[in-house]
Amino acid sequence: MKTFKLYSLCILEGSEGSIKQRAVPLKDGLIINMENEEHTWHIDAVMEESFKGYFEEIKQESGHLLVDAIITSKNNHPATMVTNVVTITDLSDGISVLLEAKLVLQKDEVIEDVIEDLVEEGLSGEQLVQEFKSRKENLAAHSENTLAEVYASLKESGNYQLK
Repeated sequence: MKTFKLYSLCILEGSEGSIKQRAVPLKDGLIINMENEEHTWHIDAVMEESFKGYFEEIKQESGHLLVDAIITSKNNHPATMVTNVVTITDLSDGISVLLEAKLVLQKDEVIEDVIEDLVEEGLSGEQLVQEFKSRKENLAAHSENTLAEVYASLKESGNYQLK
């Protein structure tokens, strides 16, 4: 197992063909790579009690959430994960929500998507390099499209009941 500091957590909800991001202000948090055959991660997020009803509803419906988790530092690219709520624990100052997660999108995959797009557009040589540098600076915007595709794909698969 490997344990990391959870820097930020953002819930990704589908809305009219696009993704709406809902930031969850964290008081504290950890993310654990279980390093097992199922590639399971656990996210323990400590937050305001005002989120309790939201997560209880997801848990009662056996639903899933698509989230972006930033690990260790704000400078890291988010890891996109599909999660389910395992437990919600009342704390003296807020709640702790334990999520079981599977990684669905990594930075390398977003970069691969950018390169594939450039090749499909017929770019090569120096033109490809320059356009890649330009788009790499805008990975967040590009990943919006990728996130919408991932969300739609997960929802259509029938394996997940996404919020």
